[in-house]
Amino acid sequence: MRKSLICTMALTFVLVAAACGSSSPKATPKVPAKPTTTKVATTTTTVPTVPGVGPIRLVSETGVTPVELHRAEMLIATTMVALKRFATPAQAYAAGYRSIGDAVTGDEHYVNWSYANDGHILDPKRPESVVYEVRNGKQAAVAAMYALPLGSSFADVPDVGGALTQWHVHRDLCLTDDPQQRLVVGVTSQGGACAPGTTKAGDTPMLHVWTIPNVCGPFAALEGIGAGQVPAGQTRNCDTTNASVP
Repeated sequence: MRKSLICTMALTFVLVAAACGSSSPKATPKVPAKPTTTKVATTTTTVPTVPGVGPIRLVSETGVTPVELHRAEMLIATTMVALKRFATPAQAYAAGYRSIGDAVTGDEHYVNWSYANDGHILDPKRPESVVYEVRNGKQAAVAAMYALPLGSSFADVPDVGGALTQWHVHRDLCLTDDPQQRLVVGVTSQGGACAPGTTKAGDTPMLHVWTIPNVCGPFAALEGIGAGQVPAGQTRNCDTTNASVP
């Protein structure tokens, strides 16, 4: 699970207004090779394998089908491979991503606002946000945060891994209105208003995919007052069974 405040900040991007283009030149880094697959002896399903890491295997839970389990594994594998392009914040910046200013939480989200409504959904080559943590004294990319197009709702969420992949929204974050770089400046009640000059995050669903072990699993949302909200009737998922994946 992750510290909050801006868990969602990740979402942060979610919330914002129409996608804004970055003012800096965008880099076109080489995209790593796709993960390979390994056949499993007793089934036709393949296990995605990440070079240098090995096979990505998830433990299922009640109600999750083999197809959903495989899709979830593939999303982790493809995200791990593609995220190598953004190993450092400088690489993300060159590709048009901008920090939302939430480094104090321990998880800093860089958002590419031009991807908010670009028609690409769950595309590892164009994640809406890249999440960084300080590891071994320097910032490293540890997750991608995918978001649906602005204006979407939970009714539009695609089925990836069933109950394993829980989406969330951020209805309580306030972001600045700067079209070049939106910054998280506060949290309000879901029914409250943001200060003038800031915009409240909306109902656009988001999904984190962690490329390092996470105590609440590879699809855990951040936690805390900025963690965001899950669909009505659901409990925030903490998948301790898959905490060691990848």
